[in-house]
Amino acid sequence: MQTKKFFLLAGIFSIAGILLNPVVSESKRMSDVDKSTVTDVIRVSEAKNKIDPIDAMIQWATNIANDPVHGYSQGAENATARNPYTGSREGVDYDCSSLVYWAMDYAYRQTRNPEFNLINAWRKNPECYSRYKGEQVTGDADTIWMDMAFINDFQGNSHWKKFAWKDVKNDLKRGDILCYPEEHVAIYIGDGKTVEARGVNNPRGGEYRTGDQGGEIDFYEAQNRNWTEVYRYDPAK
Repeated sequence: MQTKKFFLLAGIFSIAGILLNPVVSESKRMSDVDKSTVTDVIRVSEAKNKIDPIDAMIQWATNIANDPVHGYSQGAENATARNPYTGSREGVDYDCSSLVYWAMDYAYRQTRNPEFNLINAWRKNPECYSRYKGEQVTGDADTIWMDMAFINDFQGNSHWKKFAWKDVKNDLKRGDILCYPEEHVAIYIGDGKTVEARGVNNPRGGEYRTGDQGGEIDFYEAQNRNWTEVYRYDPAK
C-alpha cells in the first residue's frame, strides 16, 4: 500500500513538473527578452551620443542642396501672386534662415543635444514668435542669435558663441553659421565653402517655385561676402 502511494505521489509531482516547466521556461525567455530590449535601448542611446551634431547639421543641409526637388521660398508673409508661398518654413522649399533652423533641428533629433533645439527656442520665445504673428515655424536671419540666446537662458552655459566676422574670417570652423543680420545666413561646411539657400540671386538663376532648384540652394564661396557675425558651436569651451 505504501508503495502504491509513493508511485501515485511521484506521478503527481512529475505531471506538476511538466506543467510548471513551460511556465518557468517562458518566464526565463521573457526575462531574456526584457534584458535584450534594455540593451538595445542603451545601444541606441549611446549611438546618438556619438553622433556629432555639426556633422548631422551639415549632412542634412548638403542633402537638401543636392536634391533638385527643393527650391527657394521666402515664406507666407512675403508671398505674392508672382512669388507664391511654397512651404519654406515647413519643408520642400526653404529660405536662408529656415534651411539653417531645420538643419539644426535635424541635428537635435539625431543627437538630442539641446543646444541645437533652435526651432523649439523660436516657438517659446514670445519676443521673436510674435514678430510674425505666429505665421512662421522658424525665425529669420535677424532672430537666429536671439533664439540661440533663448536656448542659453534654458541651458545655462551654452557652447554657442558669437564672433565678429573680421575676427574669425581667416579661421573659420566647420559648422560656423555665417550671418548678415536682417539679410542672409549660411552654414560653413569647410574648405572655404558654404551651403545656403540663396534664392534667385545666384549665378545659376532660378524662379520662386517648387522644384526649380537652379542655384537657389547650393554651395558657395564663403569669403568676400557681406557677413558681419559668426555663430560657433565649441563644446570644448
